[in-house]
Amino acid sequence: MTDGNPEHNGGAHRSLIAVQGVAYRYDGAEAPALHDISINVTEGSCFGLLGPNGAGKTTLISLLTGLLRVQDGRIRIGDRTFPGDAAAIKRMSALVPQEYAFYPTLTAQENLDFFAGLYEIPTAQRAARMEECIAVCSLQQVLHKRSESYSGGIKRRLNLAIGLLTSPRLLYLDEPTVGIDAQSRHFILAAIERLKERGMTIIYTSHYMEEVEQICDDVAIIGEGRVVLQESTSTLLQGGRQLYVTPTSVPEPAVLERLAAEVPAEWDGARFVLTPGAEHALSALLAALERHAVVVERMQMGGHRLEEIYLGVTRTELRV
Repeated sequence: MTDGNPEHNGGAHRSLIAVQGVAYRYDGAEAPALHDISINVTEGSCFGLLGPNGAGKTTLISLLTGLLRVQDGRIRIGDRTFPGDAAAIKRMSALVPQEYAFYPTLTAQENLDFFAGLYEIPTAQRAARMEECIAVCSLQQVLHKRSESYSGGIKRRLNLAIGLLTSPRLLYLDEPTVGIDAQSRHFILAAIERLKERGMTIIYTSHYMEEVEQICDDVAIIGEGRVVLQESTSTLLQGGRQLYVTPTSVPEPAVLERLAAEVPAEWDGARFVLTPGAEHALSALLAALERHAVVVERMQMGGHRLEEIYLGVTRTELRV
């Protein structure tokens, strides 16, 4: 379980990414895209970064990969920090985007060779590196066919192979299974499991909650530019259904009275408690807190399916 402190490394488990108090506002924007974001990612884990479209996931990944410059707060990756170590951080990481990031008129072999050169992989290492990526992503049968002729699943595998060319320590996967069949999805998820077994750290975004349950060790849900929930997947899915919602400060007595009349949640002096059988009230509680300008600092829970938690926290619909 995370404790909100991004510097905490869980004892034997070393923290690879520590984001502390990060905020970001785009030029001309009325409101920040990110507000006081703090997350911690353990090295060798798969970390699910979840949230509806427009929640701030892309902005956070752009900051983590150096595509955007940190304005407020601190980001540490390994023993490096932005902005001074941006070049070293970029060398240790790779981003596999949701869009197809290769040339459709080239074959898989030609695409891999082109990007290996673009990434300045030494000639002496290039063939072996390409062969490894081809094997991991099972591209042998289509290696010399133009990539525009591939199925959606094979295109996703080529996207992944290109991302693996630099042997990254940290891999960002942005919806790598969107728009593909069940067999291709199973293959990609199995490949991700194997990469994690090798010690690679993976940041995984998806709207498919069953995938996140299967492969992610920890998850953070972002809503409206804030981390609204961060927890280990095992804790979220374990037995016991009490849910604790802790505000940033104790509400006024009059506000507590009104909340008690509006939602089936108990106040224990420091936080709201949803008891077993009242999990459906999560959305109602969050809406009531918002109406009364009560800001949520964190939530801790167990026993829900991730889809139920996601819908309750974000009050949005999942992709089907």
